[in-house]
Amino acid sequence: MTLRRTGRRDDGRAGPFRRRVTGRIHGMKVIRAFRNLDRHGQQRAPEVIEEEVRQLEPHLVRFSEDLVRLEVVASQTRGKTRIHVSLRLQMPSGVIAAQEEGFEIEPVLRKAFADLRHRLDRHVGRLKHESDWKRPARRRRIGALLPPARDAAESNRRAMYFDLIEDHLDRVHDAVRRELTYLEAGGSVPPGRLGVDELVDAMVLKGLERFETRPTEFSVGDWLLRLAHETIEEEGRAARRALPEDAASLDAEPEKPAEDATEADQELSEFHQPDDVLRLEDLVADDSVTDPEREAERHELAQSLHRAMAQLPALWRRVLERIHLADSTPGEAAAALGLDAAEVDRIALSAAAFLRAKLIEAGFAGETVETANLEQEIARTARLPQPILERQRIVIAMHGEAAILSHAESSPDHPGGRIE
Repeated sequence: MTLRRTGRRDDGRAGPFRRRVTGRIHGMKVIRAFRNLDRHGQQRAPEVIEEEVRQLEPHLVRFSEDLVRLEVVASQTRGKTRIHVSLRLQMPSGVIAAQEEGFEIEPVLRKAFADLRHRLDRHVGRLKHESDWKRPARRRRIGALLPPARDAAESNRRAMYFDLIEDHLDRVHDAVRRELTYLEAGGSVPPGRLGVDELVDAMVLKGLERFETRPTEFSVGDWLLRLAHETIEEEGRAARRALPEDAASLDAEPEKPAEDATEADQELSEFHQPDDVLRLEDLVADDSVTDPEREAERHELAQSLHRAMAQLPALWRRVLERIHLADSTPGEAAAALGLDAAEVDRIALSAAAFLRAKLIEAGFAGETVETANLEQEIARTARLPQPILERQRIVIAMHGEAAILSHAESSPDHPGGRIE
């Protein structure tokens, strides 16, 4: 086994950065990332994951093993005992996520996997009523976010910034995915022109430029969301002004036919194929309702609701999401969005009236719409964490290639992991 120097602390504990291990468990490709887990958690988590993957496999017989990838992230905030587990299952027909929190690694993992199996069964049940669908493989180039740090001072500055933002990246990534889905569905941005990960990259760079002068009247997470929305607006305007992606000069030579993919190309396609062909359907959360007829009705209503959300002004969506998704008070939402509380109340009422009118226009009976809890449905919007490989790119950008532990039997690990 060949090892490179890592960020391991002198006291023997795992460092603050995420450790990643890639491998196959019972034939399924699994990527595990552990952050700040205590010694018991680091030892017990892989055993529980292996047991749970064995139980998950029968639910995936519809899909080829090579087209399925599971990401498992388990983390503890430094100095605290609460554990957060995030699961992300990528399949040809979409991505399913589950999250759980608690104080012991084993029950938290098992609850998260149970929720994932439930969501997977509902997803497969819906697919059985549709024709088989495969997403065409698309390769993309993923470059480094930043050039190497010029000196130790710049390196320390990047490390300090990453420590500040890391715990908020899942929330920001999901907010960008959700807003870009609405913009594409509403026709404000050409489909496929912007990518979620590219927008998050741009937000991270914007924050690095400004983080010493960041506002202190609200949280780091709210500051990052402001930067994310600012980035989406800028890139959206640029995308609307740009030529179509397939436009070519009349003087340019025609492209040569694509050659057969090499093994390296296939590996790149499998790991870096965009996870999110953005669809409003993916914003509809699964429910635990056991009555199929009632669930079908709720699912149709939720899909129509998100279609109507795509037609709202961006600021109106942010107000609704702050109040109902982030569970903020009108005062907190006003502070985060730079509005006054009265304006937030006015927007929330106007947005709700607009959504109800659109649902009635879509064919739902007026009494159904009036009794539906639209606020609860907005709060139930499906959420997806940031992919592990995308998080790794940001770690490398902030800490350099030396932040990666590499050995012959597995893919690179994040710094600070224990050497086993």
